[in-house]
Amino acid sequence: MAPGRGAAGTGGAPARRGGLLRALLAALALALLARATVAEPFAVPGGSMAPTLLEGDVVAVSRLAYGVKLPFSGLTLLPFTSPRRGDVVVFSDPRDRSRRMVRRVIGLAGDVVELREQRLFIGGVAQPRLDGGEFSYDEHDQASATPRSDTCRRFREMLALGRQAGDVEEGPERQAAAWSRAAAAGVMGHDLLQCRRVRAGRGEGPFGPVRPGHLFVLGDNRDRANDGRDGGWQVPVEEVVGRVSLVAWSWGRGGWWFGASAGPGVRIDRLLKPVE
Repeated sequence: MAPGRGAAGTGGAPARRGGLLRALLAALALALLARATVAEPFAVPGGSMAPTLLEGDVVAVSRLAYGVKLPFSGLTLLPFTSPRRGDVVVFSDPRDRSRRMVRRVIGLAGDVVELREQRLFIGGVAQPRLDGGEFSYDEHDQASATPRSDTCRRFREMLALGRQAGDVEEGPERQAAAWSRAAAAGVMGHDLLQCRRVRAGRGEGPFGPVRPGHLFVLGDNRDRANDGRDGGWQVPVEEVVGRVSLVAWSWGRGGWWFGASAGPGVRIDRLLKPVE
């Protein structure tokens, strides 16, 4: 009887190891499936979306925000809704599909986007903004790969979600009335940075009209972003990976690291911060 018990005991160990391996492989498969269909992380590479997103942030990208997609592809099987004006989205760069970018949706199909003296116009309608004081942030200089700091002017911009119909040459009262009509469908507020001084008469655009099935995007760091103004490129909706929902992790200067007073660390105030 003793030999029989010993044989059973030695046979059980490989079986347990095999069961553990199968469980680990199943967990890995589920994690990969969840990343492909539900949510995935995206590491913010620079300061083009400051102050909303900072270099060192890792954000959660909801792949179900606009519909159910076929795993490991951009094909949408069951559409829910379309990206809204003001959404922060991750997408494949239409100029280089191997690279992903994160920007804010500004123009929808039919919109014409223009900036005059740093003020944003959509469909000829000025989008109001309020001065929020100065904001400092860190990022790596792309040329020297060394950290650098910048201090810029922060503004709170209010995007009307309805159809925009106005004329950039109209006076403030008519502009405000046109924005109010568009704002009846809702308003999306967000912060942006202006790092250069306003120059009288300086304009950018107009860009558009945005083609059907496409989006026009801008960086929140208006003077430090490579976005749709660079040649007027637009993002096909099918190239949108998903909407950024929150900051899941953040690492950078001024963060906490076991009581260290200098150097990078975990930016606790940014953990699980919703992205608007």
